[in-house]
Amino acid sequence: MEKKGQIAIFVVIALVIVAVIIAVFLFPNINVGTSAEVNPNSFLRECIDSEMDGVLEAVSAQGGSIIPDNYIMYQDDKIQYLCYTSEYYKTCVVQQPLLVRHVQNEIKKVIEPSAQQCLRELIDEYESKGYDVQGSAGELNVTIIPGKINVEFNAPLSVTKEGTQSFRKFGVSMESEIYDLLMTATSIVQFESSLGDSEPLMYIQYYPDLKIEKISRDDGTTIYRLSNVVSGDRFTFASRSLVFPAGYGLENQ
Repeated sequence: MEKKGQIAIFVVIALVIVAVIIAVFLFPNINVGTSAEVNPNSFLRECIDSEMDGVLEAVSAQGGSIIPDNYIMYQDDKIQYLCYTSEYYKTCVVQQPLLVRHVQNEIKKVIEPSAQQCLRELIDEYESKGYDVQGSAGELNVTIIPGKINVEFNAPLSVTKEGTQSFRKFGVSMESEIYDLLMTATSIVQFESSLGDSEPLMYIQYYPDLKIEKISRDDGTTIYRLSNVVSGDRFTFASRSLVFPAGYGLENQ
């Protein structure tokens, strides 16, 4: 009898587990541990998605800076120099040694005001549905990693309505190949600063999804346009390195 009772308990547990698995597959939008009325992560994603798209496009087209300070105009865009020298016969000096971190900070600088407003709207949304909300504006972090850009709100929030739910942070992410493009740009800049030039074919043979356009200007500037042909992500920057004056070498002919 005792063994039969144990078997019955195991059968019940197994049925509960199977029922949970079936529910997850049949109802994938169920959010365990969050309100059925308001999903914080979904709400914030919808709120800042358009802003993220716009700032990423602007940063990518201008060498990683929202407001470039040392740039060349090309096709109506201000393209930041990532490596630059104003002198002849010399290789360029790297302008942004920590390019990924710089782009993260540029994105954060632009979207933070809107992100904080989204957080206030989330609180308003909870309150409009009868929740008592306790919390305050927190800190926004942007991280660029392979395949993604993550935006995280470190903003403790407590919502109460027939029970209390506490949130420590909220996170949203978007798919992007910008990390690999930034790392490729960093490598190209290293070649420009040490050798005065780079060879795009060296990268393309190892990264088949990568496309590199190398555009030479009369003033010695080289514009690099990097793109992922699968995802469509782009990154453009400029370099001026190892430039020779007009007519150089003719006196020896």
